[in-house]
Amino acid sequence: MKEHFIFLVSLRFSLLCLVLLLTLQNFALAQSQANAEFEITGVDNSEIRDNIALLLEEVTSPIGRVNQEKYKQSLVTQVKKAVQAYGYYDAQISIENLQFNASSNGNTESGSQQATVSYDVSISLGSKALVEQVVMVNDLEQINTSVLPQEVKDLIEQVKNMKGKAVDHQQYENLKNKLRSYSVLYGYFDFKFPLHKLIVKPDESTQVGGKRAPSTAIIHWIFYMGQRYKFGDVSFLSETRGQEIALSVKPFKKGDYFEQNLVGNYSMDMQSTNYFSSAIARANANQAEDFHVPIEVILDPKPKDTFDIGVGVSTDTGPRFTLDWTRPWVNLDGHSLGARLYLSRPRKSAELNYRIPKANPLNDFLNYQASFKQLDENDTRSDTIALAVQRQWGAEDEQDWDKIAFLRFEQETFTQGLADEQTTRLLLPGFTYTRTRKRGDIFVDWGDLQRITIEGGSKALLSDIDFFKVTANTKWIREYNRHRFVFRADFGAIESSDFSRVPSSQRFFAGGDQSIRGFGLDEVSSFNRFINDEGEEEVELLGGKYLAVASLEYAYPLAEKWRIATFIDAGNASDNPLEDYAYGVGVGVHWLSPIGTVRIYYARGYSDIYAEPTNRIHLVIGPGM
Repeated sequence: MKEHFIFLVSLRFSLLCLVLLLTLQNFALAQSQANAEFEITGVDNSEIRDNIALLLEEVTSPIGRVNQEKYKQSLVTQVKKAVQAYGYYDAQISIENLQFNASSNGNTESGSQQATVSYDVSISLGSKALVEQVVMVNDLEQINTSVLPQEVKDLIEQVKNMKGKAVDHQQYENLKNKLRSYSVLYGYFDFKFPLHKLIVKPDESTQVGGKRAPSTAIIHWIFYMGQRYKFGDVSFLSETRGQEIALSVKPFKKGDYFEQNLVGNYSMDMQSTNYFSSAIARANANQAEDFHVPIEVILDPKPKDTFDIGVGVSTDTGPRFTLDWTRPWVNLDGHSLGARLYLSRPRKSAELNYRIPKANPLNDFLNYQASFKQLDENDTRSDTIALAVQRQWGAEDEQDWDKIAFLRFEQETFTQGLADEQTTRLLLPGFTYTRTRKRGDIFVDWGDLQRITIEGGSKALLSDIDFFKVTANTKWIREYNRHRFVFRADFGAIESSDFSRVPSSQRFFAGGDQSIRGFGLDEVSSFNRFINDEGEEEVELLGGKYLAVASLEYAYPLAEKWRIATFIDAGNASDNPLEDYAYGVGVGVHWLSPIGTVRIYYARGYSDIYAEPTNRIHLVIGPGM
């Protein structure tokens, strides 16, 4: 019995020592993990070198010379994985000059040691593996391929075209993932992808010129697209108010082939109507019947009244303040009421609008407006009261034009230059055609704008003078590689029975951030010189009958968020379009900030209006389109 007790005590003590030994060994391993230093030769591609280094760092370095061969094999395995990711399956890899050293870690009291290991990795990449065969098994011959999206067709061709080319794992994975994504995006909800393999087989038996032939690969896919689903009925899950508004902006019809991006566009279009605080459309494929997917809509109408306050500053207007009030739901038909107050040093205005939506409330509506505007800048002072009715027919696609017809009555009391104050009334029917195309909202890298407005009045129809005016504007933004070009031009002409009675707000002026830089807002126009009471010569701006302004700007990126720019602006607003041209030249910087592109320019302006060239800093914030 005594011997049995001694045996149990000895066994427990032995187990305790074993646990303690393992603990100390693990502690020592953690404390004395070897630092690995290595050199890679034979690989020039920095991306491949970085991948090799990344995988080598995952190998646990030994503490001493134990298991050197196993350690070498681990290193070779990691290097193989790193280069095979780039298609090099026949690389020759060797680990050379493997050395183990121990050095003090600087703690003289403990006298602990820190092990280091160093080695060289010699690599001969050889040739990339070639795709020998592409095997595809699918149901494309059994389904209606006429409705198969072009993106899917192109993807399948890209996979087939990989035959005979070097293995590209990144391209292969991208194509594989895209096929899955397209099945969801285009309504192939029964899609199956049971097999997708890229099989690489080394061919060590075939010799070419005394060297082993490159490895070959087989792409083997089995997939079934199934039938393409269509759009079903639209149902509203909660709020009923605004259903007609929501349905009027629906970009698809029941029975159209399903596209997920149209569902996303539907949500954005409902939100853009400004009738809803939030509007979400979603496809419920789980409830599909007869291959039709129902669309569920959740609406949250805006409150009775909304207010928006805005502040800003620009070199043209100085500080400015805006206050907007909107009542989006005057009635259940979507009639809306809004008002806007704008205050800046040279310009002040107040507007009241009543809008009636038509076929599409986004851009198809009837609008009634009453407004008051006050202008006090340079040699212009005017007060304008206006009443207007406007009918807009919106563009159906990017290539189409917004078409606006209007009838506006305005009464303007104004003083231009040294002339006496006078009042002119005009009843102006007219129309505007506008088209805007662009890529991007905050940062526009491609786009163009075209606008033309024609309006006129007659003494026979409640106007004080016969009046006809046409204006045209164009702007182009194009980027080629890293080179950015912006071109814009503005043209206009006025014909009247008495130009002296044409209101100041209808005359043409140039100069400013969006016109001829180097001058302040509306500082360029036809003019008179006169001698003031102190005997000094001054300039009186009159406003012009004609407008012709053009600008060309070039910008080039200096860093990720910065561009440097240079420009030339030229033109005038005058009584003769071929006289008294002004121009501005300068340089600037663009900062692609979180709130949009911030553009700062230094410009120098030249004009016969002013005796000396003018210098001006211009600040512009926004997308520029």
